[in-house]
Amino acid sequence: MYNLWRARNVSLIRLTVRMTQQEQQRFANRLANEKSSYLQQHAHNPVNWYPWCKDAFEKSRQENKPIFLSIGYSTCHWCHVMEHESFENAEIAKILNDHFISIKVDREERPDVDRVYMTYLQATEGGGGWPLSVWLTPQLQPFFSGTYFPPTNEHQYGRPGFKEILLKLNEAWRTKSKDIIDGSKDAIQQLTTAMEKQTAISENNSDVITNTSVQTCFAYFANDFDDDHGGFGTSPKFPQPVNFNFLLTHAAVSHQSKGKPDTARLAIDMTQLTLKKMALGGINDQLGKGFHRYSTDKRWHVPHFEKMLYDQGQIAVALADTYAITKDELIGETLRDLISYVQRDLRHSQYGGFYCAEDADSLPTKADKKKKEGAFYVWSYDELYQLLPEKNAQIFSHYYQCKKNGNVDPMQDPHDELKNQNVLITDDNLQATVEKFQLANTNELKEILAECHQILLTYRNENRPRPHRDEKFLASWNGLMISGLARAACVLQERKYTQLAEQAMNFIRTHLIDSATQRLLRTCYIDQKTHEIQYTDSKVNGFLDDYAFVIQACIDLYETNFDEELLLFAYDLQKQQDELFWDSNKNRYLSTDGKDTSIILRLSEDHDGAEPSPNAIASLNLLRLGHYFADTSLHDRLRLLFKSYSRQLTKVPMTMPTMIRCFEMYTQGMNEIVVQSSNNEEINRYIQTSYLPNKIIINLIKPNHKLLQYNKHLTSFMDGTNEQTRIFLCKNFQCQLPVASFEDFKQKLDPLILTYK
Repeated sequence: MYNLWRARNVSLIRLTVRMTQQEQQRFANRLANEKSSYLQQHAHNPVNWYPWCKDAFEKSRQENKPIFLSIGYSTCHWCHVMEHESFENAEIAKILNDHFISIKVDREERPDVDRVYMTYLQATEGGGGWPLSVWLTPQLQPFFSGTYFPPTNEHQYGRPGFKEILLKLNEAWRTKSKDIIDGSKDAIQQLTTAMEKQTAISENNSDVITNTSVQTCFAYFANDFDDDHGGFGTSPKFPQPVNFNFLLTHAAVSHQSKGKPDTARLAIDMTQLTLKKMALGGINDQLGKGFHRYSTDKRWHVPHFEKMLYDQGQIAVALADTYAITKDELIGETLRDLISYVQRDLRHSQYGGFYCAEDADSLPTKADKKKKEGAFYVWSYDELYQLLPEKNAQIFSHYYQCKKNGNVDPMQDPHDELKNQNVLITDDNLQATVEKFQLANTNELKEILAECHQILLTYRNENRPRPHRDEKFLASWNGLMISGLARAACVLQERKYTQLAEQAMNFIRTHLIDSATQRLLRTCYIDQKTHEIQYTDSKVNGFLDDYAFVIQACIDLYETNFDEELLLFAYDLQKQQDELFWDSNKNRYLSTDGKDTSIILRLSEDHDGAEPSPNAIASLNLLRLGHYFADTSLHDRLRLLFKSYSRQLTKVPMTMPTMIRCFEMYTQGMNEIVVQSSNNEEINRYIQTSYLPNKIIINLIKPNHKLLQYNKHLTSFMDGTNEQTRIFLCKNFQCQLPVASFEDFKQKLDPLILTYK
């Protein structure tokens, strides 16, 4: 009897498995053939998805159906929510399949597509976000847009239901498609006209950027600063490393020009306090390290849990620069921890490139079927006492502010995903914990905490499913991470960080340069079966941010290892960037090259956001490369950029802190350091560990310098024998007399270097 029962059950299991496999096969759509993990996540939706392609556009035109365009990315929490609620819903999928042509886009793979329709959403609705939901005519003109929609009107989110919107839009298209098409054309024309008018205002603007713009920007951040918790504004709070970069540069320039000492101190204090509060908060993964996307509260406690490569790279730069000024041990330790996370969890060990991100959502246990945000990172009180010795659990819970019923404010947990859970946060008051638990000293406490960390981290890694990792390589974000590693290598004098940066740069030069065209590519992927690098069927060429961030990375890495090939590579990329993206009418760079006819608007990015404006990073690159290559044409272009953006830089400089930073460096002047010495390690170490943002450094110890082929001025620094130590300190191509010893050089440079403890 048992054998008969067992045989029936085995047959039932096999039938269920076959039915599941058949259902997956039946619902497999075109996205199954895509490389993007975000698109692959939707490959088994019952929606008949297309990628962004000519086939979809042609089908829309042939069948006279509007396009539903959904844009997101693989670690986007609300993208996952909308997928589960709507795109996996058979009833909603049928409406989409019957009445629309549905296109899914990974915004990180195709930022050009995202930028056009996000601009439309922001212009019409005044806000934006992802998932981005847009309805287009067959001519790709948008006529309705939004972000996340709940599946039906019955859901409580204060938003209209997706199903009802689809039905109403279908009815509107069926009865008034001509009016919709005419209206969408008018909307795009009005948007284009508005942008052209804005550009014309800038071109004819009589405002001249002055130091007043710099002071206005600084005053804004000083007034918006949270004196208690660091950061700017209230909640949610984002890291915003571009603000730190501006503040520290402003402090350094103020110091060099003998400005008010209080200004420099305040700029440093704002940056240092913010980074320390972030380091001790829940936004920093206290066990596995690495920073989450942002904090939902003002004290950096409860984060949105996704981890992005671009955050790690930019925060690394801010930490490194702050450490160079303050030598704050917590800042230095946090920088080392951040890099250890990136190396361990976001780096491909064979190729050396860096993956994009880790998701916010994951399964709480291997037995669970439903993902929750933050499940990989949070702890219940009972868990801590089960896993740790009782006294250690008490100490750990006190130090990291863990509570019996959890330490997450319900206002930061709208879906009860963090109920009774603890997000680790500390005020780092070691002595108070020592006294409370009558420990011998802080060293004993540190040993106990380190032991607890290891136990919990091991348990987490072995028993909890890891969040999804987006195993896509982006040129731009790899560039940002290389810059972070290069700055860390300098200030911490860690050779291994230089090696990580060099390997990542080699990855870009090997796998993200098209061998046929020599153009920089946007992205590549890893084949999960062969573990080889692969590309989309039609390779996506690099956009402006890819070029700007990689060029910056080359210069930053050169100042770490003095490999001239990096400067030459950067110079070649700069020429490509100028040819592909420069608009000589608007005197600024456009984000795309204009060769893809499906992109109906060519836009330029000026404001800094989660990433710095590529136009602003381009301005810094023009400034630095112009000095390295003695190329006045680059500085001419830089002045045109400043003029093009003069209105924004004068009226709202706080929206463009990176370009204001460049302007301040340009007006203060660049410090050019030329070193000819057979024993230059001490000199290089001194320069690298100091904070001097407006500097370039050239080593002339090698017998053959490729840089000499471009910068003929360098020949005047060479004495023929190339053996005697000579160090030149110049400013804007005007040099002081050389010095022959490190001590003499240090006396000259010391007054320019910003330090503060």
